[in-house]
Amino acid sequence: MKPAYFAVYPVLFTLLSGITGAGAQETQKTTDSSTLPIDVEADTGTYDQLAGLAVYSGNVKVNQGVATIWAHKLTVILKHNTAERLEAEGNSKAPVRFEYKGNKQPIVGKGEKVVYTVVDKIVTLSGNAVVQQGQDIIKGNQLTYNLQKEVIGGSRVKMTFLPGNK
Repeated sequence: MKPAYFAVYPVLFTLLSGITGAGAQETQKTTDSSTLPIDVEADTGTYDQLAGLAVYSGNVKVNQGVATIWAHKLTVILKHNTAERLEAEGNSKAPVRFEYKGNKQPIVGKGEKVVYTVVDKIVTLSGNAVVQQGQDIIKGNQLTYNLQKEVIGGSRVKMTFLPGNK
């Protein structure tokens, strides 16, 4: 039997693909891709089943299908062997970065920290957060995206959209 923490990684794919509400066609691809293998690479990794904690540190890279996230540290908090919260952190040299290459233009983003609360289906990027698709850019000190409602907002936000782009 594989360790329980492997079951949480489809959540990362949802995080990466849903961050900007990429649309119904993209959402369908997300559902279909959630069964693809997930590759996690890091300099170190630990899993404490009793504490419900998996921690990966140093050059963390998570890849599933067309989605990738890079971080200095990834912490997965579990409750009853189910992911409750995911926290990806950058460091002084590099922020957390993600990339999603779906049917439309690639979506890229970064922030000093990215937190995903599973129950609420809310993703929060903080610390110089940026999400970009093509030439459309959303920047803010903090950006929050509700995956269920497909609503993004933030604090000290600057949005640049080019007419005709979707």
